[in-house]
Amino acid sequence: SSAIDGDLRLTGEAITTAARIQSMAPPGEILLDGATRWAARERLATEPRGSVVLRGQSTSVELHALRGEAGMGAWIPYRAAAPGPLVGRTTELATLESAMDRTMHTGRGGAIVILGDAGMGKSRLLQAAEAMARERGFAWTWTENVSYARGEPYRWARQFAQAAADEHGIDSGSLVRRFLFRDDVPDDVRRRYGGAIAAIARDAAFTGWEAESADMPSDPADVAATLVEVAAAYIDRLLETTGPRVLVIDDVQWVDPSSAGMVDLVVQRTTDHPLLVLAASRPGVLPGWASMPGVEELDLEGLAEPETARLATLVARAAVDADGARSIHERTGGNPLFVGETVRAFLEDGTLRWRDGLVALVGSGGSRLPITLRALLGARIDSLPTRARAALGIASVIGFTFRVSEVEALLGAPLDPASVDHLVDAALIVPHEEGKWRFAHALIHDAAYAGLLASRRRQLHSAVADRMAVRPSPAAPGQIAAHRVAAGDVAQALPLLREAADSALALGAAAEAAALWRQAADLAADVDPDAAAQDRARALIAIDSISGIREAAGLEPARGAVRPGRRSAPG
Repeated sequence: SSAIDGDLRLTGEAITTAARIQSMAPPGEILLDGATRWAARERLATEPRGSVVLRGQSTSVELHALRGEAGMGAWIPYRAAAPGPLVGRTTELATLESAMDRTMHTGRGGAIVILGDAGMGKSRLLQAAEAMARERGFAWTWTENVSYARGEPYRWARQFAQAAADEHGIDSGSLVRRFLFRDDVPDDVRRRYGGAIAAIARDAAFTGWEAESADMPSDPADVAATLVEVAAAYIDRLLETTGPRVLVIDDVQWVDPSSAGMVDLVVQRTTDHPLLVLAASRPGVLPGWASMPGVEELDLEGLAEPETARLATLVARAAVDADGARSIHERTGGNPLFVGETVRAFLEDGTLRWRDGLVALVGSGGSRLPITLRALLGARIDSLPTRARAALGIASVIGFTFRVSEVEALLGAPLDPASVDHLVDAALIVPHEEGKWRFAHALIHDAAYAGLLASRRRQLHSAVADRMAVRPSPAAPGQIAAHRVAAGDVAQALPLLREAADSALALGAAAEAAALWRQAADLAADVDPDAAAQDRARALIAIDSISGIREAAGLEPARGAVRPGRRSAPG
């Protein structure tokens, strides 16, 4: 895309092709190319208009004139099956099982990094490991990270503390006091701990730490260093209280930078505590602790062809014939998510049909399936009833998790239960926690968001920001700023970004602060160059302070190991 007079314009081959086809259409007629006609899954009535080589291109484009809808009476949406058993991954499960047995036998744990592309089944493998862990007497804690929340200071640390508190049926603050403010803890240590925790509580609008706010350190480095000390003591008390534990860190590549040092410490604790850390990550730059001695790496590859056939059969709820299974495997590379989405799409458009007692590919229809998962997901979303599709788009702007009441507020009307049922039956959303839902996969969220018109996205982001700013407990400035930026509201976004940066730096979260100032500088470049220069200068100062903060916290300089990424299998 490019900016012209402050307005965003789309550019590129697809836009150029569309513009040239449009220029060839007679007045009152709509022309489509062959790819667009196919993407409509034969739901449009068209007339062929031959082929043409467009200016600047070397291959011919098939043209069709749109005549209307083809009719959808015979098309029945596929009702998705409930999640079934884990397919394959026998060797990977054995590796996790062995690590658990070793930890329980020796009293010393370790860490395993599970690597795989999106959709390869990292989270599903970890879910399957929970039963094995609990059977052996491990406590089990699941934490997860999302890309859009990396700018929230200490998000992962707060999530971990809350998960541990939920196990005890109390709030996270009460559990922290129980673990760290014991009678045998010196008063000066209590004051240091309380002051650092109060800094986080104030930033996150948590109550219960007002009395300790008088002890908040004035130096951000002291906040960061003390919080690492707090984390170390908390982990030790937790393990003493509950015994051996498995800690899952899903999507570790998105851990917020201010929590990274605490994750380092947790992994270090595994060497002499009965703690096993299982971290899932996409290939690429790994955290520094991944290169520590004793940290294992477990690579998830695509399923083998027989396993793909079994998964396809489970999704279809009927045996898929050998040719169909082979074709699905070739298209997906055995990526479990791609397999599931491909089978669902084939069932929806009739490419998979009953034949001779099996579900089989019919004709050459399968060759026309979209070659990317986003196209698959987009086709599934487009097939939803209008109300359900609108609700899904609104939810994608709210975030990865959402409440129905939030969707209704932006929709401007109650959401009928049938619409929610459509989204559940299509395997697009799943229950998250009481009163909340979440997208079944991050790529589903991305596809729903990408399917919105840019003007609609901006409108919704603005509405979300307005609601977040006036609710009884206003959201953090950085969260509101993210929506203001997406809404294109530079005037309101800039002060929020700077406020969020100041707040992050006060907590010792220098990396988040620098990112926020850089974002403010980019936005301000055209409207206030002097302010943009100041923002960039503050970002540089924050970056320079990171090494000092890590040294004050007793941590090694940040380092990372680069692993080559893989090309995702075509969907």
